[in-house]
Amino acid sequence: MLTFTFAGDEAGDSSFKFEKGASRYFVIVVIATQYPDDLRALLAGVREKAHLSQGFDFHFNSLASEKLRNLLFDALEKADFEAWGMIVDKTTIPEPVVLFASGLDFYLYCVSELIRQIPAEKRTEGTLILDEFGYPEHTRDELKRIMRVRKIKHGFRRISMRRSQSESLIQVADLVAGAILRRDNHRQSEAFDKISGKVVKLVEYTP
Repeated sequence: MLTFTFAGDEAGDSSFKFEKGASRYFVIVVIATQYPDDLRALLAGVREKAHLSQGFDFHFNSLASEKLRNLLFDALEKADFEAWGMIVDKTTIPEPVVLFASGLDFYLYCVSELIRQIPAEKRTEGTLILDEFGYPEHTRDELKRIMRVRKIKHGFRRISMRRSQSESLIQVADLVAGAILRRDNHRQSEAFDKISGKVVKLVEYTP
């Protein structure tokens, strides 16, 4: 039986220090595919067409070239994956959370809340890969703890943390998250419009 491979990444930041430039919006995205190697190969093909090294790490915020952005999102429009996303307006978060929750706590709460949105039957025996955040083993253990506390039975066979440079699936999640943030923060929806059909559910988090 084919299982799903999931990968997650975020756009914006988990800080509440708005006076120091923290983003108003935080977006977390998890993508899923039953054919992860095909999706990795698709990004490899884009790198080749764009004459980039195969180690090139795609990040939405670093896509200064409109030509490269169009090439990439045209490819993603045809790719075989689904996505779930959550948008948090951090200005709506209650003051006690802002004062006492760490950036890691906030990030992991958002990840757990998004995982809750993905149907359990898709998660069963799947693999979840997240971009490294803090100390990888500690972050993974804390995520598992938070899901236990929140009574979320994640169902994954394995949860791992990797650097985005070594995992193209994380880069896909970053690109989707960045497109959502660009749509909502800058009212520029060109990239999002191309992959909107991949988004199964997009939640606007309400405290």
